[in-house]
Amino acid sequence: MRSRTVANRTALALVGLALLASGAAAVPRGGERVLAAALRHLGHADHRLLLAAGGAALAGALVLLTAQLPRPARRRLDLAAPGCRLDSRAVRRAVRDGCAALPGVVRARCRLTGGRRTTRLAVTLTLDATAHPGDVLTAVSDSVLTQVAPLLAPRRLDTRIRLQVRRSRPRRAL
Repeated sequence: MRSRTVANRTALALVGLALLASGAAAVPRGGERVLAAALRHLGHADHRLLLAAGGAALAGALVLLTAQLPRPARRRLDLAAPGCRLDSRAVRRAVRDGCAALPGVVRARCRLTGGRRTTRLAVTLTLDATAHPGDVLTAVSDSVLTQVAPLLAPRRLDTRIRLQVRRSRPRRAL
């Protein structure tokens, strides 16, 4: 997991705990008795300040939550040559078809996300039970990815390849 994602999720968890604690303290019956020892100083604080802090915490949590959503790649990718564009669906299809043509690959899935500077390519390959994962990974990185990376030249290409092995199922007897 990327460090930005870990930091965002940690901040979201802390803000969520703070909002839960303030919500429990606002309940007039049982919440005051349970949290009275820990939150005694909140009773003397200005309620407008507490509302402003809670609103700011909620707004910050919403900003962090929207930062978690992956941005899909643009439909038209600008190329190094001026005025030239490439359809991102064509890139995904080329990667899928190139990976599916390799020996031992049963199914190939591809996802392209990113922005102006970095493009992330997530490839999931389902392998036959007899295929060697090291050979397939070498073939993907040597043949398919070396053809795609120059197409996205102004951007940096971050690639994640996930390999799954399909189990050989026994045949059913009728």
